[in-house]
Amino acid sequence: MASIWLVFVLWIYVNDMIKVNQASSCAKIHTPATKVLAGSPVSVSCSIEDDCLLTKGKNFHVAWKINNHFAPSNLSYQQSNRTYGVIIPSLPVADSFIACAVCEELLENCQIVNGVIVKVGKPPSIPKNLRFSLNLTYPRRFMCQWDPVQEMPNLQTTYTLNIFRPEDDQYDQYVIPSINHFYPIPVEYYGLYSEMEINVTAMNVFGNTTSETLKLKPMDTAMFNPPEIKNIEADVVGCLNYSWGIESLGWLMESLCVELRVKTVNNQLIKDLVLPCKQQDKINVCDLSHGTIYITTMRVKYSASSKWSKWSEWSDLKKATTLMKAPTGSLDTWLKVNDQTAQLYWKPSEDFSANGWNLSYTVESKQLKKTLCFTQKKHCFFNLNKLVQEVYLRATNAMGSSNHTKVRVYRERGLGSVSNFSVHPQSETSVRITWGRPVSPRVTGYVLEWRLLCETPEALLSFTLMDKNNFSTTVTGLRPYKPYEISIYPKYVDGIGHPQTLMAYSSQKAPSVAPYLNVTEISHSYIKLHWDEIPLEQRNGIIQGYTIFFWNERDKIKVITTEQTSIEVRDLQPLTTYHALLTVHTMGGSLNGSFVTLATGKIDGIEMVLFIIPACIGLSLLVIIVVFACVGKNERVKMCLWPIIPDPANSSIKGWTDSDSSQGMPHFKEDMEPVLAYLSDFSLIDLAENAPFKSDYVKENQWSHNIDSHDESHRSFQTRVIYDTEHDKDSIPYATVVFGGPYQNHSSSPPAYVRSESTQPLLRPDDPGSPPPYENLLPSTSVSQVQHFTALAQKFTESEENEELWDDFPMLRSLEIRNTDHI
Repeated sequence: MASIWLVFVLWIYVNDMIKVNQASSCAKIHTPATKVLAGSPVSVSCSIEDDCLLTKGKNFHVAWKINNHFAPSNLSYQQSNRTYGVIIPSLPVADSFIACAVCEELLENCQIVNGVIVKVGKPPSIPKNLRFSLNLTYPRRFMCQWDPVQEMPNLQTTYTLNIFRPEDDQYDQYVIPSINHFYPIPVEYYGLYSEMEINVTAMNVFGNTTSETLKLKPMDTAMFNPPEIKNIEADVVGCLNYSWGIESLGWLMESLCVELRVKTVNNQLIKDLVLPCKQQDKINVCDLSHGTIYITTMRVKYSASSKWSKWSEWSDLKKATTLMKAPTGSLDTWLKVNDQTAQLYWKPSEDFSANGWNLSYTVESKQLKKTLCFTQKKHCFFNLNKLVQEVYLRATNAMGSSNHTKVRVYRERGLGSVSNFSVHPQSETSVRITWGRPVSPRVTGYVLEWRLLCETPEALLSFTLMDKNNFSTTVTGLRPYKPYEISIYPKYVDGIGHPQTLMAYSSQKAPSVAPYLNVTEISHSYIKLHWDEIPLEQRNGIIQGYTIFFWNERDKIKVITTEQTSIEVRDLQPLTTYHALLTVHTMGGSLNGSFVTLATGKIDGIEMVLFIIPACIGLSLLVIIVVFACVGKNERVKMCLWPIIPDPANSSIKGWTDSDSSQGMPHFKEDMEPVLAYLSDFSLIDLAENAPFKSDYVKENQWSHNIDSHDESHRSFQTRVIYDTEHDKDSIPYATVVFGGPYQNHSSSPPAYVRSESTQPLLRPDDPGSPPPYENLLPSTSVSQVQHFTALAQKFTESEENEELWDDFPMLRSLEIRNTDHI
């Protein structure tokens, strides 16, 4: 099976090769140029052979393809019977394949018969940055260099260096490979001082370009080695003489330009001299300070006017000292007097010149005629007598002393101070200081002093003197992130004003360290935390405050901001774990401090006692107040708590007497209403014997009926009963029993009805089984004449009425008192 597949593939391949060979023998293709400039038109022609099998006996036409895409038909034309051409305005890419194809009909079944590759490109870019340098060391050579041009892929670019010498009208060319962008010109063929015109040409198959032409002398481009300062002499006061030379240039006869740079030891630039180009090996520099150490360096170049001439590197540093003489000028001073102690500071003024080294200073008092201080420092502390009004300061070196600087002693202190004193950072090493004029117009000037606070030993005081019309200044040379104490003193005619002092930073950042949280006290409901202040040298700025984050797993985070170094957190839960984080802030940033985990305790015995004792005392007071209230209102409390409610089921009203019925009832004043005794479904009321009794019964349909009956057997009681029929057995009958007894003298009229405290439901007004409303009436003579409860019916006779009532109220019939002997 595999062999069959291989034979099939070989057959297809051979067949395609035959077709290609047949097609390639059908036409010849021609173009005037296979390499054209970008944007230029391209012309191609195709001649069809007579014996071409693709066209013999067939109708055909010729089409053109550019990179396998059909070209527009308007670009092609027919030159002769079997010759066809195409003109392409411009090709899109660098390498384009233009093919001639034979088609049967329109663009169907097209077969390429021949083709040609046309390269499109452009000339190289212009070489730039042409430069030269002359190396005077052996072997000497003149190097020419330029920047490489941007080359096209698969397209080689070559360079040609062109040199023209106008003196002898000679033109030279040097062909340079494309991989190189420099060429060393042999100096032996050209003079170092002869003028030359030089350019470089870049060339490829599409054209060439040439750089600008430079006119120069090889010597103009010479780069010298650094010169050597051989000797420095100080033979005249304020002058230095220099001897110098360049190694291996003894043959050089031309003069060189020299630049000399002179600085003091503290890197202060004094002179930067560019001396004229002339033949010399010695240089004299004057107008220097006396007895001052100077550091000197120098460099050279060939020409001062040529743009090709370059400076050499700087020479090695050399030190020299001018001749000394006595110091000149005065010193700026600042005297601070505290009782008998004086602090004197000084510094060179603008007109002071040391004129030497190893200066010493002497402070003297002409009044006491003695030396108060002798030092090489720039400050001095000494005791000052009250009689001394001024002291004198002078500087001394090996050649002599300066004139005395008089320093006035101001005794009066505490005068008016400046206003609106403020310090503002200006850079990392400087601050801007401003202030306002004092109230007093007698100000003669100001003294501004500053010193570093966190330096050990204590930093020296720096100061500056200012005119009375100055209200701002800038202090430079400060150290970043370090605290400075800055004070300003107004100077008056007769004294020194009170200072204004601030601590300031030229720049701030977050502190280097953060404080550590300490627990000073912890309880079940509060925690006290404390932390130490950050050391001054590690603050890196002014502390703006602290932030404490306090939380546990359940509660929200408490954020506490303070400027103190301790806090107290209250309202905590006992036996709970809390977390705390401390953050410190400056104007330059913040730093997170220590993280601590805390646990509150449980309530201890002492705290429990302190809580229980007040509670017990309060409860005892409440009990005492209640007891006294109960004793003072005994009867009322007793009736409220233990009311007398007889149970009719376990007693017989028939055996009651007046005295029995009134037992346990409280005595009332005569002006009070009768007291009711609640007997389950009955209410008993004691009425006066001769008191009239009238009752009004008001329902939804109000009505009343009065009837008199006499029954000797009911001398003491008058009853009224409401009884339910069998249709409403769930209701409980209510009645009010009125009797005469020990309270016959009671003058108040009792209410017609008294409601029982029973919770049983009353009879519904629309219940057909209920008896008609009744009313308990009293005759006008006495209570004993009333014999029965009577229904309020107008047409009943007396006997019929009594019998009807007892039939309707069987329960009252059982309560009827027959034996009056018990009353």
